[in-house]
Amino acid sequence: MLKLLMLIVVSACVGLCVAAEKLVLCWGDSVTEGMAMPRDKAYPAQLQKLLGSGYRVLNGGDGGEDTVTIMARQGAVSLATTAAIRFPAGVKRIELGSHEDNGFHTSDGRRIKLTSALGREMPVNPVRIGDGAYSLSFTDFRWNTPTNKIMYRLWLTRTANPGAELTIPAGEPVSFASSARVPKASCEIFFMGANGGWDGNVETLVAQHRAMVSRRGETAPYLVILPYWQGFKAEFKETIRKAFGPHVVEFPVADELCYKNHLNVHLNEKGYELLAKLLHARGVELGYWGR
Repeated sequence: MLKLLMLIVVSACVGLCVAAEKLVLCWGDSVTEGMAMPRDKAYPAQLQKLLGSGYRVLNGGDGGEDTVTIMARQGAVSLATTAAIRFPAGVKRIELGSHEDNGFHTSDGRRIKLTSALGREMPVNPVRIGDGAYSLSFTDFRWNTPTNKIMYRLWLTRTANPGAELTIPAGEPVSFASSARVPKASCEIFFMGANGGWDGNVETLVAQHRAMVSRRGETAPYLVILPYWQGFKAEFKETIRKAFGPHVVEFPVADELCYKNHLNVHLNEKGYELLAKLLHARGVELGYWGR
């Protein structure tokens, strides 16, 4: 009896400790994910070390995703089924689509560009379609490096009553599990745009960031990493600075901080360490966390 009581007390303490952690969500593509290196070297893990045990920093970067897809994972853009989806009786998993059309579209008719990571630390599964819960999976995933083109077959698995025939109508609302994290966050960090999705219009990129920020409200803590890659125009950078003011964190891109030590959108370990320090320092300035 005493052992049982002690176990209950310890379990309750562990639960309270986990609940007390402040959640920091880092949204982005391969730069956030940490290309060609262990995830504990990417900036979210480096920021976790700086913040300590009172915080839980989650890496929401998926390499290859464009801004629209990142928004969809975060919940800033609404999704729906493009066409009716039919499960024959006794069939649990069906092929949903491909890289050409994966079966989902946004409210303005745009397709999303999911990758095989499917959210990693912030999984998209389970996926809600209408009133039902489902899961996504990939087969034949390929990434054509020279063209930066992703190819795959996407599958949908149902979790309830596989013995019955089921038809999901076109236009049914779709939401990813990852979006449920947002209301619980104490701070969000955004870095996106390297894979397109904003059609080269910086005002669109600003609007996309604002849509993500507005999920918790403009006064909620957030940081925006200023795009630094070659080709992102100086006037674009100024537009981002004006739009988000002190929330903008600028990274001093240099060869020695980038992947393979030449100017690149991807960073090396030294670059990630510096980026984490810059984010931490700005968070201190804004009162998001202590020193």
